[in-house]
Amino acid sequence: MNTLPWLNDNIVQWQKIIAAKQVPHAILLSGSKGLGKIELAHRMAHIALCENLSANGVCYKCSGCLLIKVGNHTDLSVIRAEKSVIKVDQIRMLTKKVVLSSTRNQYRVIIIENAELMNMASANALLKTLEEPPGKVILILTTNDFGSILATIKSRCVKISVSPPSYDIAFGWLKNQSEQSNEDIQSSLILANAAPLVAIDLLQNNTLNTVREMLSDLNQLTKNTKSILDVSKHWCINELYFNLPYMGAYFFTMLKASLNINTLHNNFHLNLQSNYAHVKDLDSKILKFLSQINKFIKRSETALKTELLVEELLINWRNDFK
Repeated sequence: MNTLPWLNDNIVQWQKIIAAKQVPHAILLSGSKGLGKIELAHRMAHIALCENLSANGVCYKCSGCLLIKVGNHTDLSVIRAEKSVIKVDQIRMLTKKVVLSSTRNQYRVIIIENAELMNMASANALLKTLEEPPGKVILILTTNDFGSILATIKSRCVKISVSPPSYDIAFGWLKNQSEQSNEDIQSSLILANAAPLVAIDLLQNNTLNTVREMLSDLNQLTKNTKSILDVSKHWCINELYFNLPYMGAYFFTMLKASLNINTLHNNFHLNLQSNYAHVKDLDSKILKFLSQINKFIKRSETALKTELLVEELLINWRNDFK
């Protein structure tokens, strides 16, 4: 199995922990979306359950590895959200499993994917298990939203933060995965906040071109070559407003470049500000627009009409950037 290259250091360190038999009972993998935390959790489980682990990694030949390959290892359980929620009954089932002994004299591993999707009842049920963890049980939680995890759960886990890879690693991996141009790959990484798995989705789903179309709409609003009603109608009918977080990433990158903040994106050599050189107080207006995008995202979850929210956003943009 080919590992995402930016996870190699995490995997090597985990192999050393398993070999030294210094395994924590609970681990919380956190980081932004698109960094491969779930894949890392499953790789960690595989390493823990390999019956012939060496310095080179798992053997792929033992009974444990073969059972992992066919998805039928009795000592590995995975909990995923059902309809965007991890329910208390799922955690109660986990509680029953952790008290059982391993069927192969190894560890019993339980992965909870996207643990931020636990409701209060399921989070409290998990806490009871963490307070009195059974021996040779490894709980691995992943989350895209570290702040939403109960402090009492975080305090009982070893916390591992998965960071975005360097530009060279991210670009090289995307280049091997896609036949897109260098410019498209660079742009996808900007919109994805340097998360390669989000970037590859942007490339494969044509989202990158959709965001470019939306940016063109904004530029045409400033030049009065398109009307707010036309742009709003287009965005709403085609639900393009769901891509506003990516546009936020674009303008946030522009803001950092303007402030000469040394980031990954400085390697992209893109003149992001060329369309806005005429705008006075550009930095403050970009910051204001970013705030308006965040406001739109929060308000769009309410009963307010999306069309009105889109029109308000576009009016504010035109007034500030014309």
